[in-house]
Amino acid sequence: MNPEIAKPALSRRGFWDVDLKRLDFDRYPDFTIVRVMERGTSNDIREIIRYYGRKKVCATVTNSERLLPRAQVISRRLFHLHNSDFKCFTAKSQVMNYSRY
Repeated sequence: MNPEIAKPALSRRGFWDVDLKRLDFDRYPDFTIVRVMERGTSNDIREIIRYYGRKKVCATVTNSERLLPRAQVISRRLFHLHNSDFKCFTAKSQVMNYSRY
């Protein structure tokens, strides 16, 4: 994004499996935004909105094909959305079968 804007200061809560010092926020914005909306703290959410902007965060969550219910609820409240605004609600659900047996 803008090089003058400081990188988001995120908690480990949503990134237990990622080294935050090495995470490239500009290269992986969708991953970062969805992870924060699904599992981050309220401060984490403020940080990604500050860094990416409301428009980018809203577009990312509404265009995500899969989104945990927590992220949907938070997004609806923050951005005044309806279920029909989310791609995950309007797209045909795909069942992922991880086992062949």
